[in-house]
Amino acid sequence: MRIHEDFTGGNIVVKEQVGSTVVLDNELRDTVGDWFYWAFCIEGAQGATLTFRFPENRLGYSGPAVSHDLKEWHWLGAGEENSFTYRFAEDETKVYFAHHLLYHPDRFFAFAQENALAVSELCKSRRGRSVPCVHLGDGDRSIILTARHHACESTGDYVLEGVLKELTAAPIAHTHILAVPFVDYDGVVDGDQGKGRAPHDHNRDYDPDSTPLYPEVAAIRTYAAHNGCHYGFDFHSPWHKGGENDRVFIVRNSIEKQARFDRFSALLERALTPNAMHYSSADDRLPMTGWNQPKPTFGYSMMDRPECDLAFTLESTYFGTAENPVTCERLVALGVCFAKALKSYLGEN
Repeated sequence: MRIHEDFTGGNIVVKEQVGSTVVLDNELRDTVGDWFYWAFCIEGAQGATLTFRFPENRLGYSGPAVSHDLKEWHWLGAGEENSFTYRFAEDETKVYFAHHLLYHPDRFFAFAQENALAVSELCKSRRGRSVPCVHLGDGDRSIILTARHHACESTGDYVLEGVLKELTAAPIAHTHILAVPFVDYDGVVDGDQGKGRAPHDHNRDYDPDSTPLYPEVAAIRTYAAHNGCHYGFDFHSPWHKGGENDRVFIVRNSIEKQARFDRFSALLERALTPNAMHYSSADDRLPMTGWNQPKPTFGYSMMDRPECDLAFTLESTYFGTAENPVTCERLVALGVCFAKALKSYLGEN
């Protein structure tokens, strides 16, 4: 039997194994402070029943996400608070487990191909990888869509996929869209936390008075400088779980533009379909409250641009609640609804 992290997004440490119980932890790597992301593969456990035990704040309400191919994911179901038990079938030669529903870059490439979206190179990452992006439409109005400023936050990619699905099927007139699905591409591939990366992470790299540390952020900032950013939307996942982290919410970043947020939020509520993750404007994080203070993030940076009408972060929960559970399909459906709300906001419908 082998437990390992040798795959895209892998992150695990095997502390010890006592009988059928395996004690695990995650790797923080260069993240400052604690974070919760982990993902591992186990091979050669056919027919065994094993219990996997973690420290606190490593498992969601429905246990781990499970996959056999890194493409299709489902929840195992609730177990104990800090452990889960899995009974391997005789033909289960390889099983993946993760903190949440992962989004593999190959899924995005397949989605782009199926929807006739040409994937191009945004830039080279610090580790020399080709960072993918998509350009859609043509016109003077510029929209920038981003996800994975924090490498582990894969719910944002499912939402972004839904947005692009709708905007491909029914484009916005006179508009050019840049979509960057993996801003911290090295972190996504390597399985990093991404959040709180020292000396600062990708979503703290938008200080206008500083040279960007990361090539991806430098490329996005350069694009905005040359093409403008009339609308910018950054798709994230919040903290592990509990309170607002169990809901979908907008991080509002401007007191002066509250009327615009109110209008968009109302349109998003109206656009929601029963198969989508639920959203309520009552859950939005208001500016200058708690942790939502001005900082050099994508949302704040783009909103400060003179041509920008609206830019913000959408946080989509890792797990949800019993009444509003997270699935891959419901996250994608939320993205479709988000795109429809955006078109209504722009007067396209």
